[in-house]
This record gives sequence, structure tokens and C-alpha cells, in this order.
Amino acid sequence: MKTFELRNRRYLGSKRAVLPVIAQVVSALPTAPKTAADIFAGTGVVGQSLARAGLAVTVNDLLSSNTTVYRAFFGAEPVRGERLAELVHEINTVAIDVLAPNYFSTTFRDTYYSEPNSRLIGHYRERIEQWHAAGTLNERERAVLIASLLYGMDKAAATVGHYDAYREGAASEARLVFGLPELESFDVPHTVTRQDANQLVRERHWDLVYMDPPYNSRQYGDLYHVLDNVTDWQQGPVQFKARKMDRRHLKSDYCTTAAVPAFTDLIDAVDTSTIIMSYNDTGARGNSRSAARLSDTDILTVLERRGRVDVVDVPHREFTTGKSGIGDIVERLFVCHVETPPFDPSTGSEPRKLKERKGRSERAGSATPASVQVETAEVAPVTVRSPLNYTGNKKRLVADIMPLLPPPGAGHDRFVDVFSGSMTVGMNAGYDRVAFNDVQVDVVGLGRLFGEVPYPEIIAEVEAIIDRYGLSDSQRHGYDAYGANSSNGLGRVNKDAYLRLRTDFNRMDSADRDRPYYFFTLVVFGFNNQIRYNRSGEFNMPVGKRDFNSRVRKNLFDTVTRMHQLQAELWTLDFRDVFGKLATTDLVYCDPPYLLGTAPYNEQNAWTVDDETDLLDGLAGFAARGGVFGLSNVLTHKGSEHDQLSNWATEHGFVVHTLDYSYANSSYQRKDRNASTEVLITNWTP
Repeated sequence: MKTFELRNRRYLGSKRAVLPVIAQVVSALPTAPKTAADIFAGTGVVGQSLARAGLAVTVNDLLSSNTTVYRAFFGAEPVRGERLAELVHEINTVAIDVLAPNYFSTTFRDTYYSEPNSRLIGHYRERIEQWHAAGTLNERERAVLIASLLYGMDKAAATVGHYDAYREGAASEARLVFGLPELESFDVPHTVTRQDANQLVRERHWDLVYMDPPYNSRQYGDLYHVLDNVTDWQQGPVQFKARKMDRRHLKSDYCTTAAVPAFTDLIDAVDTSTIIMSYNDTGARGNSRSAARLSDTDILTVLERRGRVDVVDVPHREFTTGKSGIGDIVERLFVCHVETPPFDPSTGSEPRKLKERKGRSERAGSATPASVQVETAEVAPVTVRSPLNYTGNKKRLVADIMPLLPPPGAGHDRFVDVFSGSMTVGMNAGYDRVAFNDVQVDVVGLGRLFGEVPYPEIIAEVEAIIDRYGLSDSQRHGYDAYGANSSNGLGRVNKDAYLRLRTDFNRMDSADRDRPYYFFTLVVFGFNNQIRYNRSGEFNMPVGKRDFNSRVRKNLFDTVTRMHQLQAELWTLDFRDVFGKLATTDLVYCDPPYLLGTAPYNEQNAWTVDDETDLLDGLAGFAARGGVFGLSNVLTHKGSEHDQLSNWATEHGFVVHTLDYSYANSSYQRKDRNASTEVLITNWTP
């Protein structure tokens, strides 16, 4: 009887090459771990290595084919080897030409497998269920035979190792031959789970957690759909040339632009003493599907919230379909020696702030083997992008504006954003104390929401509204489910539901507890995520093309994270009243509606010459009593000049910094993108 080991599979990102280094890292830990979790287990070889070292291991994955294999190799129930050998021999000797067509043969014949082998696969799977239903097999024995089937299929499939596509005409006519796994006994029991890793880590403590999240946009649920189809044996419909099932419920944020917030949530929640994470350095070197979703900076920034991090490089060749153009890569192990407890969103307690990075190889007490080179890396600042979209918001100019203003600790301890709008500048100013002011009470209400409510709770509330009104959810279901595509968008799909939501919002009382959630959902589904009201004070933006997608979720996550870190004050004052609250230790920043321009926030003459005059007088008065300010504005726009602003700056000797950027929210609305001269006026010289 043929046999196979756990590692005898073709699998994307297999960790066989890094096992010796992981073993070195674990053996060098100051306290030997007794429990461990492999939370993105894949082939399960890392979990097996930890189990062989005597640890009690939890092996987890979302794919049913993988978890069934784990139950075969790590299960505690007895296995009657001779009996299973008899059953496999029966399959290996059955006459294929007498087998009736079955679900698998009618669905997959002459694709990944020849028609005869497809009939044999379906027959074997049906027999396993018959034997189990008759009481011939216990649960682990059933898993062993399914593993026998899967490994036999894997060896002969006309693929490059996964099932994203098949090689036409390459299906082998040679008969499939099935074997049995080489099982081993362990001194301690192990646990097999099939859960979302971000949820699993909230449920228990392990001494060590190993994580190997997906690296790129290739969704594993799609890559191994055939094996899951056989494992689950639900015999459901398939679609497209690759014969894929509906796998949208298995879509992973780690394969999208939401990877950073998902990873941050995972690390904040995991309860362990040591984190070992595998990732590779594909970065942007491969094609768009091969490019890594997490950068070294992302990983280090998040891990260092929990403790000291060592980085170990392990060169090896990557799996490739032959088109990525990456070549040899470096598998990178990040070893985090956890120093802080998990983040508790119910109390608002945060992991420690980032500390000054030092060369890791020189740190005392490093648990990294001396024989392995340790690499240092610098952490770059991250710009927080607001999920709100204001025409003229300064997300592209923050990096240019802040060096022209006094840094924190230079005699100023609070940043006051007088016209905060999307809150972009205040969130990225680098100050711990920030006062956000805006006369739009719903916008300020969102600021309070972002600063007081945990991200998962906001997500849950918004998703409940989406379900309640029947709005689209492309994050979960994709565009195809709505008969739409990324180019045309979802406006047609969402229009009626959006208008109902907008009507209900406009009827809400200002003190309604749900109002901020409804308002945010309107902004998400509204045109260009913008904000506009009519003369009656009703929100009147039309429906947009997008929905609560991964980009918006990431921006929301970053915003909520930053707002929870800040000592934030939220004001709804007329700008004239703000000057009465200022101290000379405040750094004041103003980005008012531009007198020379129009935008949704400045329609219906909402900003007048009198307003402009009062603002300029207020800033001059604040400067006269020793305060420092920065004022964003435009000196020219479409041939018009702002003489009042220019003369005011000259009269008081203020510094005018030209910022070479023009804010047209949509390219089709303004063809001349150099029509404005954007400036920052200050009374402080860097």
C-alpha cells in the first residue's frame, strides 16, 4: 500500500524550507512554550513540527480540505489501519468502466482529470459517505480516507499545484492510485479548528502563535475550490471554465487593500507570549497578483505595538506560476517577544506606542539564533486617510504643510484645526492633543463616533444598515452578484435603497443615537463620498458608484485607530468664537472655504467676503498676541486674483509658501489642473 506524509502536497507558500529556522527560534526562547497555535496552517507542516517538539498545538485554517487533513494527522481517535487498507484496496482495484457517472465526473470530466479518473474520484467520495453512514468508519477514519482521496487527486491534477485553472489536454489517462497517510502518535492532544483567525485569537491563550497569512491577492478559497468541493461533498453548482463554486464567504481581507487593518486587529487581539510570523519580500516586484499586501514597515509598525521584534531572513525560491517574474525571494520571519496584553476595545486600552527603533542584533536577550542574520528596518510615518471626502481636503499636502509649521514640543502643545472637515490635517499633524472644529454638526458627530466607539462596533452597525436597506455589499459578494462591474459601478443597483436611507436620515432627530451611523453610511454610498445639504438643511447628495468596499474600510480603520490615540476635542463653533478659546501655546490651522472657488460645502454663498475679512482679522489678532497659525488658501483661481489675501499677508509681513497642487475632485470637471495657486500663509519661519 502506498503511503504519504503530511508534507507531500503541492501547495502555494508551503513552509517546509523555513522549518529548521522556526525550530531554532523556538528552542532559543528563554521559556520553553507548552502550547502553540498555527492559525493560517495551510499544509499544516509548521503545526506538525511544533507537535513533534512536544507542544499542544491548535491547527487552524478556513479551507475544509485542509482541516479535514489535520483531523486525519492530528486526531486522537483510534485508526484501524488494516481495515482502512482493505477499503482503499477496494477502490484501487474497482473496474472504472462499470462505474456510473456521478456528480464529480459530470462536473469535472476532461478538465483537471480525465473522464475515467473523474468517475473514480466521485465513486471513492460516495463510498466514503456510505461507509461512514453504515458505522464502518469513525470520524477520524473518515478524515483519513478523505485525505487519501485528496492527496491522490493532488498528485495527478492537470494543474501547476492549485485549481485557479487547468492545463487543457494535460489530464492524465493513467489510473489514479490512492494511498494512506503515515500517522504518528503524540504525547499531548492537539486541536483542529476551522475559524477566521481574527476571531480565533480572541478565544484563548497560547504560549506561542505562528502566523502565515496570505501574501497577495490570490484568494486561497478560489485556488483550492476543487479539493473543498470534494471534501464537503455538497454537490452544488459550479461556474466559469475553472468550475468554481461560490466562494465569496471565504474571501480574505489579507488578500485585499484591507490587509493592514485586518493584520492590526489580529495582532492587537492575540493573547500570547511569542508571535512568529512568516512573510516574504515580494513587495512590488511581481505582477499585481503577486505583490505583497503587507510591507515590512506595516508589519514592524503593528508588531512593535506589542513588544520587541527580531527579523530573520531565510532565502528560498517562491512558488510561481511562471509569470510573476520575481525569481529568488527571501522568506522573512518576524519574531515578536510580546510585552503588553491584548488591546481591549471595550475599555479603550491601547498597546504601547511605537518606541524608537534600534538595531535588533545588538539588543540584549535576543531570542534569535546567533547563526541567523538579523536585519534592521526603519519605520516610515503613515498618513491617515479619512473615509470622508472633501473637495480641497489636504490628504495630498499634509506632508508639505506640516514642515512649514512648528513641530510638537516647540512651545505648542495643542493643534487646533478650525475648519476640520475630513479631519485629515489634525489627524496627521503629529500632535497628541488636537481640537477639531467644524460648524457641520454631523461631521463633528462622526469625529466623536470615530474617537469613542471601537472599529468592530462601527462596522457591525454600518453593515446592519446595509442589510436593512438592501444596499450592495461588494466586499462580501463581488460585483457579479449585482450584474455590475467596477467600471460602471453600483449606482443603478443602490439608487432606490439609497434614496430611502437618505429620506429616513433627513427625518431623524439630531440627538438620535443612530444618526452618526446613518450619516456615515450615506457618505459611503453617496457620490464621491462627499457631503452636501440643501437650503432646508437636508442632506441631498445623489447616490455614488461605490459601496462599503475595502478601501473605505481601511480608511475607516486607520481613522478610528488614530482618533482613539489622540486626546481629541470636538467643537461645533463659528470660527469667530474659536479665537476666544485659543491660548498662545496653541498652533492654529485654518483651511476655510475658498472665496475664489466653489465646492459642495460652499454652495449658496455659504462663505462671503465678510466671513473672509473676519477670519483674516482674527488670525492677525491672534498673531499680534503671540500666537502661531497656518492658513491654507488660493491666491489665484481661473484667472481671478485674491487681492485681499495678498495685501493682508504683505501688510502684516506673513510668509507665503506656494504649494504646487490643484484640487479638482473629478478630472472631468476641470481640464486645466494648473488653474489655481495653492498657498500656505504662516507667521512662523521654519
